[in-house]
Amino acid sequence: MSIAPSLSVPRRLSSLGRDLQMPALAALAYYGGAQAAFLVGTLSDRIFAPLWPPNIVLFCVLLFSPRQRWWLFIATAFPAHVIAELGVGMQPLQLLVAFATNCMVAVINAAGVKYILGNPPWFNSIQKTCIYVLITAVVSPMVSALGGAFVPLMSSGSVVGYWSSWAFWYLSNAVGSMTLAPIVMILLGDLRGQLRSQFTARSCIELSLLALMLGTVCTVSFQIREADLPTAFLPTLLYLPLPLILWGVIRFGAFGAAGTVLVVASVLIGRALSAPSLFLTSTPETSVLAIQAFLIGFSIPVILLGASIEETRHAERATRDSEERMSLAAASADVCMWQTDGRNAPFWITDYGRAMLGLPPHGPVTRDTVINLIHPDDRRHAKNTILTAATANKLADCEFRIVRPDGTTRWLRCRARPASNHEKIGRTSGTFADITEAKSAEFALAQQRQEISHLMRVSMLSELSVGLAHELTQPMTAILSNAEAALLLLQADPPQITEAIDAIKDIVGEDSRAGEVIHRMRGLLKKSEAHFEPVDLNEIIQSTLRLVHNELVTRRVRVNSSLPPQLPLVLGDPVQIQQVMLNLILNAFDALNDIAPSRRMVSVSAKALGDEDIFVQIADTGTGFSQSHQDRLFQPFFTTKERGLGLGLSLCSAILKAHGGSLRLTTNPTGGAIASFSLPILKVQEAMS
Repeated sequence: MSIAPSLSVPRRLSSLGRDLQMPALAALAYYGGAQAAFLVGTLSDRIFAPLWPPNIVLFCVLLFSPRQRWWLFIATAFPAHVIAELGVGMQPLQLLVAFATNCMVAVINAAGVKYILGNPPWFNSIQKTCIYVLITAVVSPMVSALGGAFVPLMSSGSVVGYWSSWAFWYLSNAVGSMTLAPIVMILLGDLRGQLRSQFTARSCIELSLLALMLGTVCTVSFQIREADLPTAFLPTLLYLPLPLILWGVIRFGAFGAAGTVLVVASVLIGRALSAPSLFLTSTPETSVLAIQAFLIGFSIPVILLGASIEETRHAERATRDSEERMSLAAASADVCMWQTDGRNAPFWITDYGRAMLGLPPHGPVTRDTVINLIHPDDRRHAKNTILTAATANKLADCEFRIVRPDGTTRWLRCRARPASNHEKIGRTSGTFADITEAKSAEFALAQQRQEISHLMRVSMLSELSVGLAHELTQPMTAILSNAEAALLLLQADPPQITEAIDAIKDIVGEDSRAGEVIHRMRGLLKKSEAHFEPVDLNEIIQSTLRLVHNELVTRRVRVNSSLPPQLPLVLGDPVQIQQVMLNLILNAFDALNDIAPSRRMVSVSAKALGDEDIFVQIADTGTGFSQSHQDRLFQPFFTTKERGLGLGLSLCSAILKAHGGSLRLTTNPTGGAIASFSLPILKVQEAMS
C-alpha cells in the first residue's frame, strides 16, 4: 500500500497556505486603507475622501508581484472591499462599480510602471518621474474616474453633478498616487538595501528631527483660518514649511521628497478634518477639492525636485567613479591628464601629474609654471610642436626633458589636442607620460647597437684585410720606387730637375691613393656616436666599390653600376650608411660563391623617387634564398651562411630605420636576390637648420 498520496495532501495544503499568505496580507492592508479613508472622509455619506488608500495598496501589491498572480490578489481584495463598503451602507451595484474602478486604476498604474519604467528605482531621474506622474496622476485616474463618478450618483438616480463627481474621484486617486505611493514604492523597491546603507545613526536622528519640525510647522501653518489674519499674510503661512521641505529633499533625495510630501499631506488632512484650517470653506465638497488641488500642486514639483537631486547625485557618482577609474588607469600607465584655457589661466592637472612634475599637492599652477620646468634645450621644440598642432587642430606628440624643482631630470611624452568646440577657443587638453625608464632602455639599446655595429665593421674589414693590404702595398711600392728615382736624378751631374719633379709628383699621387685607403679604413674602424650630416649617396657607393675592388678581382665578380650624375642629398651618418652598403655588397659576393665565374654579376643602382626618397638597389645572380626564409631574414642570429652570425641584415635594417628609411630583400626574377633600401631626401629647410 503506497503512502505517497496521503503525504501529498498536507504538502499541497502547506504550499497553498504559502501562496495565499501575501494575498491575505494585501487584503488586510486593503481593508485597513478603506477604513482610514472613511475615517478622514468629510463626506462619508457620499463616499468621498481626499485620497483613497486602498487603490494605492492594490497598486503597490500588483507592482511587486508577477503578472500571473495579479488575479489572486484582486480576488482576495474583493471580500475586503465588500466588507468595508457594506459597513458604510453602500449598495451592491455601487460596490461592484467602485471595486471595478479601483482595480482598473491599480492595474493601469502597475502595468504602466512595470512595463514602461521597468525595475526600481523609479524616482532617480526626471524622465522616469515625469512618466510616473503622467501614468498615475493623469491617465489612469482620469480613465477610471469616468466609471467611478457614477458610484455616488447611483443612489440619487440622476446624472446631475457627474463632472463634479468625476473631478472628486479623479483627484482622490491622483492625490494618493503622488502622496502615498512614492514612499511605499521607494521603501519596497529598495531591493539592495541602499537606503539602509545610507542611513547612519546620525542621518536617522536628522531625519527624525526633520519630520518632527516639519510636522510642527505644518500644524501651526494649516490650523489658522483665513478670517484670523490679513489676506497679505496667507502666502507666508503656506511658505513656512518650504525651508524644511528643501532640507529634506536636498539631504535625502527622492526618499526625502516622498517623505516630506507624506508628512505635509498627513498634517494637512488631519488638521483640515478635525480643526479650523486655511482649507475649510463653506461646503465640505469645496474644502476637499481645495485640499486635493493643493496637494497635487505641491507634491508634483517636490517629487520632481527629489528626482533631479537623485539624477544629479547619480551623475556625480558616475563622474567620480569614472575619474577614479581613469586616474587609476593613468597612474598604472604612468600617465597624467591636464587641461589649460590659456597662457595665464590656471593649469588643471591631476594629483598624479603634480607628483610627476615635482609640484606641491596644493597651490596654483599655470601654463608658464609647466613650461618653465621643460629643459631649456627642449623648450622651443615642445612649444612649437604644440602650437603647430593647435593651429592645425590635430594631435600633438612630442618628447622632452623636464627639470623638477628638486633638480632631477625626467623624460616626458606629451600628447595634446585643442578643443574642437568653437566656444572653447584656446582650451587644450592632453596627457603627460613619464618615459624616463623607456628612454634609458632606448639609450642603452642604442649604445649596444653601436658596439655591435662597430664589431661588424671590424669583422668586415678583417675579411677585406688581404685586399686592403694589397691596395696599400701598390702605392707604397710606387712611392719607394719614385723616391729612389728622384734621388738618383737629383744626384746626377748635372741634376735632372725636370725628371725629378715628375717623380716627386708621382710620389704625391701615390700618397693620396694610400691616404684614401687608410681614410676609408679609419672611418670604418672608428668607434664613435652617430653624427648626422648631408650625405652624397653616389660618393658612398663609389667609395664602397673602391674598398671592395680587390674582392671583385679575387672572386672574379663583375659589377655593373648605374648611378645618375646628380643625386639629392640625404641626412645621415656616412659611416653607418657605408656599413650598410658594404654589408649588402659582401652578401651579394657571398651569394655568388657557388655560381660559375662567367655568371657572377652584381648590379648597383640608385635613383630618386620624386621629391621624397632615394632608392638604392643591389642585385646579384647568385643562389638566392628560400621563400620559407622570407619572414626570418631580418631576425637577429638567423643566417644561411656557415660562418655567419646572423646580425648583418638585422643591423642594417635597424640603421636604415633610424635614418627614416627601410630595407627589403626580394627574389631576383632572373635568379639570385635583390637587396634594396630607401632613404628620405634631405629637405631644404632641414639642410638650413
